[in-house]
Amino acid sequence: MPRQLRNQLPRNLLRINGAVNARSRNLLFTTWTGLPLEAGRPVQVVFRPELTAYRGKLLSRADRGTQVYAATYIRRRKMVLETSLLADPAALRFIFVHELFHFVWVRLGNKTRDEYSGLLLAEIARRARGELGESSAVKKAELRDDHGVLPSSALWRDYVGESFCDSAACLFTGRTVHEGPKLAKRWTAIRRDWFGKNLDDDRRWAI
Repeated sequence: MPRQLRNQLPRNLLRINGAVNARSRNLLFTTWTGLPLEAGRPVQVVFRPELTAYRGKLLSRADRGTQVYAATYIRRRKMVLETSLLADPAALRFIFVHELFHFVWVRLGNKTRDEYSGLLLAEIARRARGELGESSAVKKAELRDDHGVLPSSALWRDYVGESFCDSAACLFTGRTVHEGPKLAKRWTAIRRDWFGKNLDDDRRWAI
């Protein structure tokens, strides 16, 4: 990865709501300041217990839906994180970076997104297995279940976006948090080179 940029983040740009201990607050602030990001408006972070996704909605302490660790609302500049992450600093850091890079993804130009999509198409053509995070691993499995890759499909676009965010989280935190097959080192190195090519010491990604 390129040398990480120290982002001198005014604390009012990251608004953490709720009863969050000082250690976790400092972890989130420190993580953001080590990323090559430029925020124009504040991002709100909220913690809620027992998150599930059900029929397009995020629920807390409900007895239905699929368990999730986070959700991000781009237009509202808000992310919701699972309270249990506060007990696992490494997972909290990974998922926090993943969610931040959803803001990056929607602001990348079409050319850059197409380049990353092409990188993934090349991986699949070479039968690369595994991923760098759970979200992208789930989407990749859904592609296999769909018996093919259609780059124009919504499923493919979802996979590419989740892969971008998982890759950023893995490369900037130095770890992954899912238990399934991991992307091989050779393919991880290619992704690392791609991120490096799209960054330099003077550039930040807008969120």
